[in-house]
Amino acid sequence: MEELVWANSFEWGYQKHPPLPSWIIYPLTLLFGKAMWLPIALGLTCVGLAQVISYYLYCRIAKNAGHSNPSSLGMLAVLTTSPLIYYSIRGGDFNHNAAQLWSIAAMFYFYYRTWEFEREIDKKILNYWLSWLSLGVFTGLAFISKYSVVIQAAVLIIHFLISGRWRFHKAWTGILLAGCAFLFITTPHLYWLYGQTIIGQGPIYYVSHAMSTSASFFQRVWQVGYEFLFTQMIRVLPCLLIIGLTYQLCKTRSIDRKSGPSTRSWWLTILNADQVFLWVLAIGPTVLAMLIGILFDQKIEAKWAVTFFIMVGFISWIFANDQLSLPALTQQTITLHVVIGLGFGLVTGPLANYFGYQGRANFPSKALASVIQQRWQEHPELTNGEPIQLIVGDTWIIGNIIIHDPITRGRNIKPWIDGEDLSSPWLKTEDQQKTALILIDGEPQPKGVWWRAGHPPTSRVQAMFDQANVKGVESIPWTSKEGAPPLKIQWAILPYPLP
Repeated sequence: MEELVWANSFEWGYQKHPPLPSWIIYPLTLLFGKAMWLPIALGLTCVGLAQVISYYLYCRIAKNAGHSNPSSLGMLAVLTTSPLIYYSIRGGDFNHNAAQLWSIAAMFYFYYRTWEFEREIDKKILNYWLSWLSLGVFTGLAFISKYSVVIQAAVLIIHFLISGRWRFHKAWTGILLAGCAFLFITTPHLYWLYGQTIIGQGPIYYVSHAMSTSASFFQRVWQVGYEFLFTQMIRVLPCLLIIGLTYQLCKTRSIDRKSGPSTRSWWLTILNADQVFLWVLAIGPTVLAMLIGILFDQKIEAKWAVTFFIMVGFISWIFANDQLSLPALTQQTITLHVVIGLGFGLVTGPLANYFGYQGRANFPSKALASVIQQRWQEHPELTNGEPIQLIVGDTWIIGNIIIHDPITRGRNIKPWIDGEDLSSPWLKTEDQQKTALILIDGEPQPKGVWWRAGHPPTSRVQAMFDQANVKGVESIPWTSKEGAPPLKIQWAILPYPLP
């Protein structure tokens, strides 16, 4: 929802995050409107691209080890990773974490390509320099998606040191080349970011507040160990099912090894240096994030780990051998996806509705939009019979009106996020001179790390609401459970001039 609301202009940066995800979705909204399927499609595309790039990296690792069928290892690793919660249930979330997936996967791929030359696997010097250049480009693209790429970059630096690559003098020239490519991609945003930071605003200011915590050392250890690490274990858990299926399909049987398939583990066929490389990429981001949280008194949220598990699929190689039937495993993996998908849909849809659980998944979005549109049309003396063009309030609440706009599919509705000009750089003077629709959650209540509907109004939104003469409260059923509290939304129509 955030991406759809922000997608109104090309900016060098936005107050909460870097610009690339908004740059991607904004032109698509001009073509298709602000439809909810759009971020879902983009999220799944990012997952798919990351898996394709990872597949080719796995294949190179297998080929460099002299494996007879590298594509089998690559396919197995992709199948193993596919049920990861971040790739399946949350795969359709096109947020700044998911938008990084493909660029970080490309970082890993081109880093490995540069390493091949130094190990005399690929002796073409042109490939070496192009790989360093590509590494810089994709690191830059990942950076202007979200600054958390510094964790993956730090992991690559750690591997660069422990693998002894720092002894290879051409590697330092390559780093310089990658750095130039990185700056070429990021300099406009960095210049904007510097200007925002020195006046106490922008993404750095937001991140510093989002990650700050006053917890004691032991409270931080508990938060990192339980709330972060345990959550990651749950979200990786479905991958273990594929590893278990792989083990079952590859159990050692009494066969003639001279004429039958080899029972030697695929993991044992991989070069030792590559084994270390894979483990560093698999566990390095999680370990570094936990250390940052504990040592530097920073809050680490579980949802930030979307890109931490790109390379965990290789773990299935430990249990795989040439007896593996990939068609059978593929069929079982697809079945698992269907079961997880149907189960998740059932729990968050009909069962949540029946038991009165109120969540974002069963939010009465269309019903809310229909009622608000009706109230707007009932007051032509204020709206001059024109459709909604300016909407003010919390990102989540106003977003639900925008995506159900029957006139232009949200293209012509300008959001004024929390009534703050800073958060809405797309607004021009003439936009703010139009009749405004103001929406406020009637009963804002914290629900875990998010609000039940929308967060409490800012002072600016409240002032605009108070000045309006035409206002009301709508009560909309959230679930079908008798006696369950409804969604209550306060609305107001305020003609120009605004307070």
